[in-house]
Amino acid sequence: MSVKAVVFAIGAGIAAFLGVGLGVTEITGHWVAYPQFLGLPAGFVTGAVATIGVALKLTDDTSDGRPELAGAMGGFAVGLVVGILIAAGTIFGAVSSLAVGVVLGLAVAIAVARYR
Repeated sequence: MSVKAVVFAIGAGIAAFLGVGLGVTEITGHWVAYPQFLGLPAGFVTGAVATIGVALKLTDDTSDGRPELAGAMGGFAVGLVVGILIAAGTIFGAVSSLAVGVVLGLAVAIAVARYR
């Protein structure tokens, strides 16, 4: 497995963990006292599944899979995380940094799918 495949798989796992973990925490925050106990396990499981799925699709010995889709998913995840970190370090707020991350993630996903 190449370094690019490992980076994409880990990036997809981190993005899935953050997205689902924060989403479940925010959604359940109105009904339970400690929503982190629901958000963290849900995010962890989702991140693990995303990491394993992208890693399996990007290995060289799978010929019948869809490595373009897995590469695009990993590229989106890496672009999302990098975009959020860059935007959060500047004058952007939380919502604006998420928008910057999504735009950068889509751009990286399209580039990876097109030039893989």
